[in-house]
Amino acid sequence: MKKWLITSLFVTAGALSGCASNGGEPVSYDPCVFPDAPDHKAPGWICEQPVKDVWVQAVGFSPKKSAGPGFMKDVAAQEARNRLAQNFAQQIASEYKRYTADKTTNGENVSVDAIEQTMLSELAMNVVYSRIYRSQTSPNGGVYVLVGLNEAGYKENVDRLFNNPIDPENPELFQQFLIDNSKSKLEQVREEL
Repeated sequence: MKKWLITSLFVTAGALSGCASNGGEPVSYDPCVFPDAPDHKAPGWICEQPVKDVWVQAVGFSPKKSAGPGFMKDVAAQEARNRLAQNFAQQIASEYKRYTADKTTNGENVSVDAIEQTMLSELAMNVVYSRIYRSQTSPNGGVYVLVGLNEAGYKENVDRLFNNPIDPENPELFQQFLIDNSKSKLEQVREEL
């Protein structure tokens, strides 16, 4: 029964991924406009379109302020960093939740909700090595900033998690999750090659 279920999941996933393929064509996006000036076109990154070599990204905004453009850029960057930390935390917590859904420790189910909440809080406070990739002044004078993590920054944040497990009662479970997750991503790369 278990083998049948696993086999059917792989077949379904393969079929759905085939349907999702666009045949190598570039992805088309709707035109992007400035949220504070909707009559003007904006660069795609302002509408959360992916930027090459940025693994996790977020956009921040500051309306026009009398303190000047430097202050506005700082405000927008801080908003973007807060969103970046939330995005990173949710991505890792989601993967960990899927991993721990069927796991038990010492014959007891692991409290996934408590682990996930702790993880979100911990990650949101501790994302490091983010940087500003782009900034843009809108036609109305507001400032947009793109903050992100490149591959090295993303891996450094994951390594910090590995060295400081979120679940102090079950550190081996979180470390095993990271090991298994790395192996599965490596396997995906091998299959793509």
